Amino acid sequence: MSGIVLHIMGAVLAISQNKRYEVDNAAQKIESAKIIMHENVYKDIDPEELAMKLGISYSWFRKVFKEYTGYAPAKYFQELKLRKAKQLLIESSMSVKEICYELNYTSTEHFFSVFKKRTNFTPTEYRLSLIHISEPTRQEAIS
Repeated sequence: MSGIVLHIMGAVLAISQNKRYEVDNAAQKIESAKIIMHENVYKDIDPEELAMKLGISYSWFRKVFKEYTGYAPAKYFQELKLRKAKQLLIESSMSVKEICYELNYTSTEHFFSVFKKRTNFTPTEYRLSLIHISEPTRQEAIS
């Protein structure tokens, strides 16, 4: 009887450790995906190709990525680009058109549309609204 109990306890421990490995492995894959996205913010990334590069299925990647970040991979990447656009609008003298092309948007119209939808400002309005803010506050606006 004690042999059966020890066997069951061993099986439970093995399953527990395997689940921990799966969770750690999933977290590692998602963190790798986020790093790749950050490094390629000036390019386009196809989430399906990214999943393939990480050696995982796209459906699993999309599901787990959203569980970890709260965003689907494509939406997360769009938010990264938007954050970078805001930073460039605040910290650089680049024109809006230059920023648009620097971040590899398909057109200025698309960039304006995405920016306005997410911020309620056009890129130019966003930049102008921050001109009147003091320098320390401008740094907080980036975060």
